[in-house]
Amino acid sequence: MQRNPDPRADRPSVLLLILLGTALGFAESFLPRPIPFVKPGFANTAGVIAAATLGLSGTLRVNVTRAFAVAIASGTIATPSFVLSLAGAVAASLAMGGAGRTVPRLISVTALSVLGSAANMAAQLAAASLLIPELPVRSLIAPAAFWSLASGVLVGAVTVPLLRSGLLVRRDSGLVRKPEQG
Repeated sequence: MQRNPDPRADRPSVLLLILLGTALGFAESFLPRPIPFVKPGFANTAGVIAAATLGLSGTLRVNVTRAFAVAIASGTIATPSFVLSLAGAVAASLAMGGAGRTVPRLISVTALSVLGSAANMAAQLAAASLLIPELPVRSLIAPAAFWSLASGVLVGAVTVPLLRSGLLVRRDSGLVRKPEQG
């Protein structure tokens, strides 16, 4: 089999990652939440993949577009919830986009996911404190840090097999199998 000389061939498309993140984010909006505003963050899987494969620009495009798409689909576009989501998406993109090129040399995909989750949570707490000045942010830092760690590990654990599977890359994606020669 001839190898495609296009260096983009082994990377997923931005559109595919936006669709993946939007579908996961919209589905996640229907999950019951025992604690308000706490969700697993599976939509961030698309952002972690973008950070590991596309760099900062691709990560920003995927995460910001996904935040808008999910907000439009779920009817939260003009709400404080959307402001929190957008702040988290931008912060996670900046943190992961810069660190993405160190995967797997210096950090793992799961560590990249935890970094993005922590940045997301910090930005959401900062935005919430601006929207609700009387919010007791100091008392929320420890539980938010715990949840961002747990969520980051969970998303990382989902992302690693997706990256290894090759399903999301343009060339030989596994979505359409080529007939075997022989």
